[in-house]
Amino acid sequence: MKQVQTQSIKLIITLAIVMVLINGCKKNELQVKDNAPGSIAAAGSEDLNADKFDASVAVSWANMQMNLAKTTMGFDPGATGRTYAYSGLTLYEAVQNGIPGYQSLAGQLSGRLVLPKPDAGLSYFWPAAANASMAYILKNLFANTSVANFASIDSLEAVYNNEYATLITQGNLQRSNDFGKAIAAAIFEWSKTDGGHEPYFHAVDSAYAWPTGPGLWIPTPPLFGYPVRPHWGDNRSFIPGIAAAVAMPPPVPYSEQHGSPFYKMANQVYTISQSLTHDDTITVKFWADLPGQLNGPSHFTSVLTQLIVNENFNLAQAAIAYAAHGIAIYDAAIACFKTKYTYNLIRPVSYIQNVMGHTTWNPVIGTPPHPEYTSAHACIMQACAEVLKKIFGENYSFDDHTNDALYGTRHYSSFDAYAQEGAWSRVLAGIHYRPTAVAGISQGKKAGKLVNDLKFKE
Repeated sequence: MKQVQTQSIKLIITLAIVMVLINGCKKNELQVKDNAPGSIAAAGSEDLNADKFDASVAVSWANMQMNLAKTTMGFDPGATGRTYAYSGLTLYEAVQNGIPGYQSLAGQLSGRLVLPKPDAGLSYFWPAAANASMAYILKNLFANTSVANFASIDSLEAVYNNEYATLITQGNLQRSNDFGKAIAAAIFEWSKTDGGHEPYFHAVDSAYAWPTGPGLWIPTPPLFGYPVRPHWGDNRSFIPGIAAAVAMPPPVPYSEQHGSPFYKMANQVYTISQSLTHDDTITVKFWADLPGQLNGPSHFTSVLTQLIVNENFNLAQAAIAYAAHGIAIYDAAIACFKTKYTYNLIRPVSYIQNVMGHTTWNPVIGTPPHPEYTSAHACIMQACAEVLKKIFGENYSFDDHTNDALYGTRHYSSFDAYAQEGAWSRVLAGIHYRPTAVAGISQGKKAGKLVNDLKFKE
């Protein structure tokens, strides 16, 4: 009896979590867009295109994914960003055939990706295809997540399936689910060959021998750990050859000479640290990926999700946005880490303590265990900003509510301002030199423009 009660309690908790995820959207049930021809139950409604439905199923799964990344062992920003790329592509490809005038991205991406096609002449219910595809891909991308998280995935999938079962025929529901899962299965198999599969096992390569010498990266306090993701820059990108296409010139030449450009660059970090305001510290912590917060890729995806809800996107619009944004996150990270491990530049904390003699100085937050140049936050955020500008407009202003409970709402006058604050936060934190942040912005801008060149439309 006690075991039965325990199982019942677990089920209640799981269902409660699912409903919170669903209710995270402004709308928590499937709706037909206002321009749809009649009600969902009307004759012929099973042939509706993806743009006739709201984005609730896409947003619910985005919220689920953010929770999975936050609660699954080993999903650092690199591994997390990779999942958003593959889940975004999966969502888009699952509904792409229901978006008139749009095409698959498969032929434009690196590697050979072959996707199934829907059966000609048969109806598909695109929200169901989206639902099934996201459940499948997230179960596989987060294969080491907890039993409770797997139960949440199953429960969310069932919530939507049960709703759809009241709206369409069983045959259409089964066919749509099968198609969504087939898309996800093909994309997941393809993902396993990119060099980053099962990334939670490979964040640290203990056999990696990093180069040594003046001006080169050394392990940083407080943990003095091995460098993470030393081979991430060699992963297969979505955009063919993006790391080479957005390669950056060398950083400021290393020097320990007082008055040299490098010394001045490091001294600027130290000087800023001595006069940080309360607002500066809040900015640092807002973007710091501290324990209990979303990490960078999840935070960036949270911003996109808020905008999708605010702008009342339909399912087709949301799928396109999540695909482009996720690819920007992953490909920018690949390009950035290729640069990091090409130049292996020393971090500010090492220079300030060992060269400048401020032996007790430490940054506001811990320095990530990888080389300095370029800034990953700057690069990835600016790549995302380029995608967001294409979707929402060059001078779109918005609020970010991701960390309201901790630090309040942040307002941005544009997506460039958003990315620049994220980049500058790492200089304020003492973990990057200013030129490194500037270079990251430049690299991210180039990467984002290449993602924007993807041809979603035929």
